[in-house]
Amino acid sequence: MRTLIIPDIHTNFVLADKIITQEKPDNIVFLGDYFDCYDDSLDITEKTAFWLKESLKKENRIHLLGNHDLSYLDPVFACSGFTEDKSLVIQKTGVNLSELVHYCWVGDFLCTHAGLSNEFYQKYSNGLSVNDFLQKYSMDKNLRTVLYDCSPARGGIDEFAGIVWCDYNIDFVDIPNIKQIFGHTRGNLRQTEQYICLDTDLQNYAIFEKEMKVKEFNKRG
Repeated sequence: MRTLIIPDIHTNFVLADKIITQEKPDNIVFLGDYFDCYDDSLDITEKTAFWLKESLKKENRIHLLGNHDLSYLDPVFACSGFTEDKSLVIQKTGVNLSELVHYCWVGDFLCTHAGLSNEFYQKYSNGLSVNDFLQKYSMDKNLRTVLYDCSPARGGIDEFAGIVWCDYNIDFVDIPNIKQIFGHTRGNLRQTEQYICLDTDLQNYAIFEKEMKVKEFNKRG
C-alpha cells in the first residue's frame, strides 16, 4: 500500500490533483490548510471548497485540520487571510469542515498539520502516550481547544503552541522516539530521522511504502 502525503494546499488543489495523478497512490493524507493564499479571491475560495467537499467523500483520503481551515470552522480562531466574505462563500458550498481530523498515523509517523512539540505534549499529556493524549483531547470538546493554542511566535498568547499552530522555527521540539511529518511552517524542506517539515509550496510531498520518502514534484510528469 502506497500512501501519499500532501502538505498545505492553500487553494492550489489543481497542483495537488496533478501530484495524485502522477503518483497513483492507494491512500492519501492531506496535512491541512486548504484555504487562503496571498492573492486569492472569492472565486478560487469557492472552487477550493467544492473540491474539498468532493475530496471528503472519497474513502481512501484523510483530511487533517489546519489553522486556516479552523478559521472557517470557528471564526473565534480566525487567522491571517480570513475574511467574512470567504467564510460565507465556503458555508454556501455545503462543505462540512467538522469532518477534518486532528491527526493520523501513517506507518510509524504521526501526521498533524503543524507538529506536536514535546513542550506542549509534556504540559498537557499527564503521562498519557502520544496517541492516547491526542485521542482524548480530540474527542473531548472541553479539551479540544487546547490543541488550537497559539504561542507568541504566531501572534498568540499561549505558552506553547498546539498541533495546528506550532511554528517549526520557534515552537517545535521533537518528541524522543516519535517520528512526525507535518506542514504549516513555510520554507525549504526540513528533514531529520525523527521528523519532516514538508510545507514547501507543494514543491515536495511524501510517499510512505514501508518507509517514508520525500519526493519533488516532476512538472514534466
